[in-house]
Amino acid sequence: MEKGFTLVELIVVIAVVAILSGIAVINFLKVTEKAKRAEAKSFIAGLQTAISMYKLDIGHYPPDNKSSASLREALSLEGKDSSGEEDSGWAGPYVEFKDNQVNDYGELLDPWRQGKDDRKHIYVYDAITDVDTCITAPFHNRNSYDIYCKGFDGKTGTDDVDDNEFMDGNYSQNKVDDDLDGFVDELDPNGPGMANGYLEDDINNW
Repeated sequence: MEKGFTLVELIVVIAVVAILSGIAVINFLKVTEKAKRAEAKSFIAGLQTAISMYKLDIGHYPPDNKSSASLREALSLEGKDSSGEEDSGWAGPYVEFKDNQVNDYGELLDPWRQGKDDRKHIYVYDAITDVDTCITAPFHNRNSYDIYCKGFDGKTGTDDVDDNEFMDGNYSQNKVDDDLDGFVDELDPNGPGMANGYLEDDINNW
């Protein structure tokens, strides 16, 4: 006489399958996140190369009046028309952007992008240029430019200090140890995690 599984045995099998599936999903998410971070770092490195070429030709960094939108314009084919005089020295395009890397507002989308209308997962660009004399120096690279994206959560958070938006815009304060170094770095600029730049999941050029 053949015997089937008992209820207890079925529950045990289902539990084991659920645990193994959970582990597989967690590992997949970690690998996906790691790949997106690598993509963001590579994209920023490519932008840095293009910006260097632009500066050699034009004499100053690309404008930042529209953040990454103006950076995209300056480095792509649009820059030929926006660079000013015909003999300005512009010799681009310095980089070609794919359609899925640009949102409907012309801003550069990061790897966590969620469609063409996403304005949350974008790269932020802030520079010292000769185009506008009424400018504030970038927070980190004060004599050149800052480029960063806000990571998977798409936010830089707040330190809860009133009238301190400039600081808020440069720190990822989601109170989570995103880089798994054992410290929530960004909450204490002078704390044990300061060697990492206290930016957690933000990807940047500093």
